[in-house]
Amino acid sequence: MRINITFRHVESSDDLKEYAEQRLKKLKKYADGPMDVNVVLTVEKFRNTAEVVISGDGIRAAAKEMHEDMKAAIDLVSDKIEKQLKKFREKLKTRNKRQAAASKGATPPAPEISEAGSAEVPEEIIHVEKLEYKPMSVEEAVAQLQVLGQDFIVFTNAETNKINVIYWRKDGTLGLIEP
Repeated sequence: MRINITFRHVESSDDLKEYAEQRLKKLKKYADGPMDVNVVLTVEKFRNTAEVVISGDGIRAAAKEMHEDMKAAIDLVSDKIEKQLKKFREKLKTRNKRQAAASKGATPPAPEISEAGSAEVPEEIIHVEKLEYKPMSVEEAVAQLQVLGQDFIVFTNAETNKINVIYWRKDGTLGLIEP
């Protein structure tokens, strides 16, 4: 974590520099990789402004605070940045959980809308089955469907190299789904 501190319209002070570094080093726990922290401390008349921009490891956060006291402005801006980083980290955690569930094939069931208009999540888990589709002609797929006695069969069409589905229709005839 690299912290760059710039003083604008004010003499550089080791005390303020150390204070800002101390406050912003706490943010290291929110990033796994390298981070750049740019701090700009500005004084305009009686307003002390602390501005922080953090970038790196897929994170980009910025905050700006003004106060009569520079240390108070640094405290306020570091708290604001910390909230942003916490929120970003929580988003990443929920996104990673969803991706892990999706990669296992266990997608959460869609909520059903009741007559009252509220969404109700069903308690039963939908059974997920992975199908292997093999390259074959449409005629071979029809023969496989009849031999296996299934409702449908997924296969790669040998002529088009695209995934197709052959299924039994309600009227007893065969249907073919092509992309």
